[in-house]
Parts: sequence; C-alpha cells; structure tokens
Amino acid sequence: MSFCWFTSFIGYPNFFRTKGRGADLARGFVTLGDAANSGTSYADSKKLFPDLDSAQVETKKAAFQEFGLLYVVPRSNTLTLTPLGQQMLALCKVRKRVEKNRRAMLLALARGLARYQFNNPLPVGGNREQMRKRAASSDVLPYLACFYLLHKLDGMLAVSELRGAVFGLQTMAHLRSLVESIRSKRSTGTPFDDIPGLPAKAGTANNLKIYFASHLSLDNEIMTLSKSNPLYGGRGQVYELTQLGHEITKSILDADWPAWRSKSSTIPKAREFEGMEDYFNNGVGQVRPELIERDLKRAAELSKQVRHLALEDEELEGLKELPHREYKEGGQRLVEHRQLEKTRNPALVRDAKKAFKKKHGRCFCEACAFDFEKRYGKRGKGYIEAHHRTPISKMSDVVTLRIEDLAMVCSNCHRMLHRYRSGWITVEELRELVGSTAKT
Repeated sequence: MSFCWFTSFIGYPNFFRTKGRGADLARGFVTLGDAANSGTSYADSKKLFPDLDSAQVETKKAAFQEFGLLYVVPRSNTLTLTPLGQQMLALCKVRKRVEKNRRAMLLALARGLARYQFNNPLPVGGNREQMRKRAASSDVLPYLACFYLLHKLDGMLAVSELRGAVFGLQTMAHLRSLVESIRSKRSTGTPFDDIPGLPAKAGTANNLKIYFASHLSLDNEIMTLSKSNPLYGGRGQVYELTQLGHEITKSILDADWPAWRSKSSTIPKAREFEGMEDYFNNGVGQVRPELIERDLKRAAELSKQVRHLALEDEELEGLKELPHREYKEGGQRLVEHRQLEKTRNPALVRDAKKAFKKKHGRCFCEACAFDFEKRYGKRGKGYIEAHHRTPISKMSDVVTLRIEDLAMVCSNCHRMLHRYRSGWITVEELRELVGSTAKT
C-alpha cells in the first residue's frame, strides 16, 4: 500500500463560536473535562449526553484524544484530562474571558497539533490495524511539517499540493526537498498529480483534505481558503495563513524547532513513548507561560508597525483576519483612506450626523436606540458615533465615502460591531441581537 496521510475526524473544537460543529465539539470537551476532574467514570460521563448514543460520545472522546486533550486507557473506565486539556479547560471555562484568552488558546491548540504524530500510542478511528501499519512506517509530525511548509512557501498551500505531494510525505528528513519540489511546480505553473496512495473513492479523498484542513486551520481560526488564488494560473483552491495564523505558527516553530530557518538544523520527528500517559504528559504537554508571554510581546511589536499612524484597536483586529501577504498592505490602505478623507471631505462625519438628525429629529443609536441627550441631558446633546458600514480593511481600494456609508451608533454598540475577529456584524444584525425597537 502506498503511504498516505490519514486524519480520523472532521472538525475541531472551536471555543469562540456559539453555533456549528466546532462549537458543539467545544461544549462536548468542557462537559467531559469537568467529568474527568470530578472523578466521574467514562461510562457515567456518557450519560451526560442524553441526545447522543454511546457510539456518538465515543466519537467525540476519540476526537479529543487525537487532539491531545483527554483520553481513556483501553479496557479501562477512567477518563483523564491531559495537561493540555487542563490548560484549555482553565482558559475557556469563564465565557466572558474567552475572547481575552483567544490568542493563548489558539497558541495552546496549535502547539498540541504540532506535537501530534501518526504513531501516537493508540491511533483512533477507522481500521486500527491498517492505521497502525501506516503509522509505524512514518516518523512524520504532520501539522508541524505543514506549519514549516506554510512559512517556507509564502503562507500558502494549494489543495493540489496537499493531494499531490504533502500527503505522501513519509519521513521528516524529506521535508526540505518537498519545499523545493513545490517551489519548482509553482515556477512552471503545473499542478501536482494526485499521489497513488490517496483513497480510491473521490469523496473519501476529498474528505481527507477537508478534515486535515479543518484541523490545520483550527476550524478556520488561523487559516482560510484564499479568495484570490495566485498559484497555478488561479486553478484550484489555495489555503492561506491569516496574519494571526502567521504569528501563531511562527511562535510554535520557534519553540519546537528553534533553528527551523537554518538549512542544516536537525528536523524534529516522531519518537517512541512508553505509553499513553508518557505521550500526553511529555510528548504533547502544555504551552509554557513564557512561550505565551513571548508570543504576546512579539504580537505587540508587530502591531506597532501597522498602528504607527494612529489606527484604532478595532481596525487593527480586523486586519488580523487578512491573509499575511495583505496585512501590511491593508494597514497602509487604512492609513491612506484616513488621509484621503481628511483632505477631501473633512466634514463627512459632521454632515452624516446632521443629515441623520434632520431625518429623525434627534441623534440615537441605530442598533439599540440609546439617546445620549435623554440619558445625560445637555452634556449628551448631539453626541453619537459614526460607524463604517463596510470595514475599511475589506475595501479593495482607497475610496471616498458618502454619508450613506456611515451608521450612527452608541459607544457600546460600536464596540460590539467590531468585537469578534471571526467577522464584524452589520448594524441590522446587532439590532436584531439586542431586540431593539429603534426605527430607522
């Protein structure tokens, strides 16, 4: 059998969303994590999921085991949180602090992936005997290898490169030659043909790509499908690190492979462990506080490069969603926009407020109906904030805005509109969220 990478489960626990498969997995992890810490047996833990049968709970448990968060020793009834699982549970337990802990959580999850190896003590899912044979033939750390490839290949990996080259990597010793092979293909504009080891069924082969990309991207938190494919004449799909993903994975590479930039450095590879406890405690482990602190310091330094012309924090956070190659360009576009508006239309916000007051007779928040004058009297008269309906970081070029492009919102709603990196919401969506009776 030709070697091919394998991934057992679709989805990845996403602690930052409230809906979808990733959010469901995250809630499942918290439930099992609490059960483990309280000493609840695995059999009794399954009863905490009344809407799922035993096999479905087993699937969740197996997924968390593969991700390095918890495990059950074979033929035992003991549910155990790993050190990484304990760390993640502590970071996500208080919902209102999850967003503040976002970077630390993504760093911990990414490092857990980087330590994952095919020949972990107990491959899970699928045909176990077949997977054991595959794992025994490889020393690959698949996610660490891909973090390296992404940084060496301009933050991008084409689906054709995954299916035609990456998924066939059998030993970490060939990782550098794989980089050169992909660069050669890109220079000629000729995509790879699929490796022989891909599953024969087209749907199964495609699912392998979907599953792996879901894990590699941490459920699309640090990597996304590129909207502008610059490879192979625009043919096929391309996954691309966001700026946040670039920063996170660079911190992981620096920690787990300090000399990764050097062509002569020793390449990390999978190793043998005495058992599951040894693998999860000493192989996967936790993210050390100093690594988190070092990552945060580096992020602050990078942010200064874009904030140098007084960009607001909310705008900077929006830029983090951009692909790494567009990050600084996006920052410059924000700056250019501000300069353009300042010179061409210094009265834009004033005129927008004036037109709004003329139409409605007063200034109030279009999302929650808050009226500063009603609440604060003369001190709040005429006060309201202007919100760009289309985030400037998403604009394809420098443009001049019209008053119709601005919405009037209160300070609190303005912050809520910009809060989540996973996507700014519209004023209309926020109005529905808060159940406002504001009339526009």
